[in-house]
Amino acid sequence: MANWIRGFSSREGELPPVRNVEDAPPAMRQELIDLFFGLVERSPSNLMDDARLYRVIGQCLGVGASGNPYAGYRYAAGRDIRNVSWPRVYDMILRLWPDFCSAGLSCEFQEGVNRICAGYGIAWELESSGRLHRVLPVSAQAQIEATIVELSLPRFMPALILFNSARDAYDDRPRRDRDACANVFDAMESVAKEKYGMSNATFGQVLGHIRGSQSLNLEIISVLEALNTLRNRNFGHGMTTPFSLPPAAVDFVYLTCIGAILMFVRIL
Repeated sequence: MANWIRGFSSREGELPPVRNVEDAPPAMRQELIDLFFGLVERSPSNLMDDARLYRVIGQCLGVGASGNPYAGYRYAAGRDIRNVSWPRVYDMILRLWPDFCSAGLSCEFQEGVNRICAGYGIAWELESSGRLHRVLPVSAQAQIEATIVELSLPRFMPALILFNSARDAYDDRPRRDRDACANVFDAMESVAKEKYGMSNATFGQVLGHIRGSQSLNLEIISVLEALNTLRNRNFGHGMTTPFSLPPAAVDFVYLTCIGAILMFVRIL
């Protein structure tokens, strides 16, 4: 693993209190270049070398690559990455992912990128699938990962599709708050319908059945009913009123629905 990357400071366990979604500091860019070239230098594979890495970086950033750059490939790549907008840095990470996977370095690449991002308080993290997602608190991220596992059963495939759409909206830039709320709620509704065998019912009708059968704590049912009312008034299908929930409320809806998905999956 790429444990030489921030091998001392990463053990301190002290990260910036607020992670930044929209940034790629100059020093971080240079550390990424060091990571990429360091992996190539230690790679037993001949699928990637310094010259090819430099050309890929330059071209994916829209920079003309020199055939024999002054002061070497590392210096030239470090120079080129200084001058691009911050989103292009993350485009570069995603572009290089398949190349390092092909070279058998996916784990080292992922760990190195994530250590560097965490060190600069960046609110993006690279998944083992090569997808960048917004960093959430550890407990919330664990719930998301558990939800993906639980919804992997064929019976929950429609819910998983909706859930992935919600994640894409939540991770988008700018974040698509209404889509995130609507899709994660629909994923929860889909799971509830499947678990209670009420595929043609509304979520309100499912909750009415649950209340009548007393299969859930009454206070939890009340919370779910309030969440359903929130959906109907703020982000339900076909609504023409402007979406107005503040970002913190979007986080609440997103994480509450994820918790409810796990509850419905596991309750029966």
